Amino acid sequence: MDEYYDQETLQKVQQVQAEILQDVLKLCKKYKIDTFIIFGSALGVVRHQGFIPWDDDVDIGMFREDLPRFRKAVRKELSGKYEFLTCGINHNYACTVTHFQKKGTKFISNDVKNCDYTPGINIDIFIYDHLADGFFARRYQYAMTWFLGRLLYLSGKGEPVIPYKGVKKWISKKICDLARLGLRMFHITPIRIYRMFQRISQMYRGRKTEYYAAFETPTPWLNKMRKEDIYPLKEMPFRDFTVCIPNHTHQHLTKIFGDYMELPPKEKRVNHRPWKIDFGEE
Repeated sequence: MDEYYDQETLQKVQQVQAEILQDVLKLCKKYKIDTFIIFGSALGVVRHQGFIPWDDDVDIGMFREDLPRFRKAVRKELSGKYEFLTCGINHNYACTVTHFQKKGTKFISNDVKNCDYTPGINIDIFIYDHLADGFFARRYQYAMTWFLGRLLYLSGKGEPVIPYKGVKKWISKKICDLARLGLRMFHITPIRIYRMFQRISQMYRGRKTEYYAAFETPTPWLNKMRKEDIYPLKEMPFRDFTVCIPNHTHQHLTKIFGDYMELPPKEKRVNHRPWKIDFGEE
């Protein structure tokens, strides 16, 4: 395919993702598991009452404590239709984010077309872990998860997206190449890095801390929230159904996007650059 979608294909992808989201929300309601729309998807809810028109993913948040119950519920009721994709399940998936994807579909971006795994049409699940309270402990947790997340990606075969031009891009590319060479020389595999990332992310699990953060993003300091920032959840329209967003979504979106109600210029309206899409059996 071309670098970007035709409108018909994009709308078809969004429809499948909306169906996945509806199935997840129904399951979570049945099992009393809280989920909330975050990041760009929350922006879509507030500004467009659905998807950002050019977007092709769905971001939901869930607390670490609820993840085992969610996995168990999926195995019981949705395992014939959906599957998880994590590095813990497929050791070639060199990414920190949990994909919940529709079986029999393919959604392969240019960045990962040479990888040894097959992403499907999916939604992204971001796990909110306890964030350290102390100044230095918090920055250690930020720095280590940031570093391990970048290192994990370089340990796989995905092509890093370098947001620079000219000499700066060339230098960044050489640094990535050297890092990859070092990882291969010392036989450091994605699953080894992923387990380190999980240990640091969950190092305060079970403790009472003021904030929670989703460390799968490169900037967890922007998405950190307290329980009172999340609850009570607010119900909002999303297409022809409703979703929940955090109580203080305005502050959440302002920290990440600034003036989020203003549309970005066309050159900054990006998506996941599809290379191959297969909708499976329809």
